[in-house]
Amino acid sequence: MRDDIASEQTGGALVAEVQGELDIDSVLRWTTVLEAAICELPGPHLLVLDLGRLEFLSVRGAVGVLRVFALCRERRMAGCLIAPSGGEVERAVRLTGLNVQVPVFAHRLLAIAAYQPVEMRWWLSC
Repeated sequence: MRDDIASEQTGGALVAEVQGELDIDSVLRWTTVLEAAICELPGPHLLVLDLGRLEFLSVRGAVGVLRVFALCRERRMAGCLIAPSGGEVERAVRLTGLNVQVPVFAHRLLAIAAYQPVEMRWWLSC
């Protein structure tokens, strides 16, 4: 069982990819790393949490996700989830109600484009 977090910041967006399992054993470490990144990085205006390579999302993991997005709201940051359609993680996102609390997209590019100003989106309509 492997739990990894990879992140990058581009154009005011912090993109964090969680791999492995997000459960009771990993949620504290995972949320601590993300909360530190949100508080310490200069200028992220959007958190994109990519669960596309996540193998398992527990209820405790979903609560941790909600806590991270609550911090985003406190810091006036937008936030969204990436959960590809039809997988077990997308199902867990629906069953735990995360999709009601946080916007969910099937792909990173769709998520980032949705938060760009209208004048930046013209290229997506081609």
